[in-house]
Amino acid sequence: MQPCGYLLLAFFMAIALHARAEPAPPDGAAAFSVSEDRTKLLLGGRVILDAQAEGFRSIHEIKHSPTGEHLLVIACGVECTANAGFLLKADGGGKRRITAPWEVIFQSKAEWSEDGRVLFYYRINSTGTPSPRKAPRKGWVQVDVQTGRKAPGVGRSLKLSATYGIVSLSGRRTLNVHADPQAKARITGTLPSYAKGIKVTGAGVKVGGEVWVPVRFQDISGWVNQDHLFEE
Repeated sequence: MQPCGYLLLAFFMAIALHARAEPAPPDGAAAFSVSEDRTKLLLGGRVILDAQAEGFRSIHEIKHSPTGEHLLVIACGVECTANAGFLLKADGGGKRRITAPWEVIFQSKAEWSEDGRVLFYYRINSTGTPSPRKAPRKGWVQVDVQTGRKAPGVGRSLKLSATYGIVSLSGRRTLNVHADPQAKARITGTLPSYAKGIKVTGAGVKVGGEVWVPVRFQDISGWVNQDHLFEE
């Protein structure tokens, strides 16, 4: 191959490695695009989000609501683990930043309610520096799409049609599965932190301030606290 041929091949390989396909929006929803350097969210050539203006590094992921009326844009903060979140209408209007200092999205752990009226995300404080004593508590948060009000994610209901992974924080390597919906119940199996494709097999049960769900993964079945699961 001639030198110019190698250069062209390297150029196109670099483009292929850099490009990242965005999820297709629901039928009828507007198609957003992301600039090649992932610093701008575009709609019909119009800049909707800009990294320099909004104070983030790059656009990490877009999650459309089931109805196609709204979308969540997750933007990279520190190494794309402590991230900002922006809620938008499908026409690009109504931009609302739902995160704040010491109150950010862990990686891309966010999901929609089935009716698209509530957004849930897993809140952390930081992954790079110690958190102040008055920082918000870690865990699932729910956001009312219409009002923007946030509250603990007690209204989160896991979907039988979805698959789940494990929220892995603080070096957690395994998740115990129990015979009954409580931490003291007999352990029926252990899931590795990298487990994917976990299925929820029934309705959750509230025990104290926690919600436990029945799950199945390969040949393991039993109950886990739903706070440890995220929708893939």
